[in-house]
Amino acid sequence: MQVRVVKYVLGAALVVGAPSFAGAQSYPSKPIRLIVPFDAGGTVDTLARVVTAQITKQSGVRFIVDNRPGANSAIGSAVVARATPDGYTVLNVSPSLVLNALLSKDVPYDLQKDFVPVTNIGVGQGYLLVVRQELPVKSVSELIALAKKRGDKRLTYGTPGIGNALHVASEIFAMKAATPLLHVPYKGSAPALAAIAAGEVDLMMLSPPTVFPYVQNGRVRPIAFTGSERSKEFPNVPTMKEAGVEDCVIMGTWVGWFVPAGTPQKAIAVLAEEVRKAVQSPEVAKVLTTGGFEPDGRSPADFARFVKAEWQRFGEVLRNAKIELK
Repeated sequence: MQVRVVKYVLGAALVVGAPSFAGAQSYPSKPIRLIVPFDAGGTVDTLARVVTAQITKQSGVRFIVDNRPGANSAIGSAVVARATPDGYTVLNVSPSLVLNALLSKDVPYDLQKDFVPVTNIGVGQGYLLVVRQELPVKSVSELIALAKKRGDKRLTYGTPGIGNALHVASEIFAMKAATPLLHVPYKGSAPALAAIAAGEVDLMMLSPPTVFPYVQNGRVRPIAFTGSERSKEFPNVPTMKEAGVEDCVIMGTWVGWFVPAGTPQKAIAVLAEEVRKAVQSPEVAKVLTTGGFEPDGRSPADFARFVKAEWQRFGEVLRNAKIELK
């Protein structure tokens, strides 16, 4: 059975030019709980804490960061879906929110009905395609030629698990390059990274900051970047288009804010405006760019359109890859 196709329309056109916290008479009047559906210390958690610290600095409003990890973010996301829609419970999440809804029949929320998008903190600039050091290729064209030469004995690629953003990015590359690959899922980012470094799999998609030390010590070799422009960390590595793979621009992961459906538009607009100001501050912008992200802070309406496009893009890839519902 292939992944389901679901009609997906994100609601939420929101007030433009809404007031800041300082100008809002009734909201917020108490600390805001920000649910992070991952363990403390990871990228999503780190960005949540950096942004909320900046908002507190610029507006005086306190946040309580509440880590609720488990089930690839589904547990924490469900907490927000069931929360009172008063603007005091916010979800800070990655594309896993969308991917879970596409991949699981039993995900404990309805993406269409339970959430309203607020804004996006940042979007990854792209992924670096790396190969194990011993693989006899130095370019994408050589990789494709080797794959064709192997025939049914496919080249392998590692990811942190089934249905995550790196899995989807790898399948997009395989589809655009017309090069079938064999997926080898691992139980998390650390073992997947260790696997490519040890030569257990042939290739992998990774964010530039994550893979930088492994390239420096010669444990993996970068051959292409999926962004629209070359990576700042790896300016000598060609983009996919430059490497000969057309229509293969894949921006990296993103970290966005959502609130329960029914949250007042005034609260949504206030949150979006404060995040926008925070990510444009020099302190937060530096953290984002160092981590391989472009600061974002788009409007709620724009973010709703972005998430809808992600749903459609991910769904197409999952269907083409015949990744089934669990």
